[in-house]
Amino acid sequence: MEIFTKRKPTYEMFVGEISLKQWIANSLLSYAMIDEVVDANLLRTKEDDDDFVSKRDCLSSIMRLALKCYAKSSEEKRSIQDAVATLNKIKIKFLKGAGDVKC
Repeated sequence: MEIFTKRKPTYEMFVGEISLKQWIANSLLSYAMIDEVVDANLLRTKEDDDDFVSKRDCLSSIMRLALKCYAKSSEEKRSIQDAVATLNKIKIKFLKGAGDVKC
């Protein structure tokens, strides 16, 4: 999550109830808000561009997976094998939708 957001859990805005995890979870409630959470350099295309939509979908999926891997209870937490399989599915879906652009 730190790599995709370019924020550390100790970033000054993360105090009290709001944490890096909560900030990302809140952003995923609104499809458009993921743009405000991920590093802008990862979305370097215009909003009406097909690549922008594909990148946003890919990043949203990755952030959802990251939240599942960050779960507190072991029952909710994803195994590394499951996470890798999910990342591969995200990659395949992205490459089908975005042509030669890499996520």
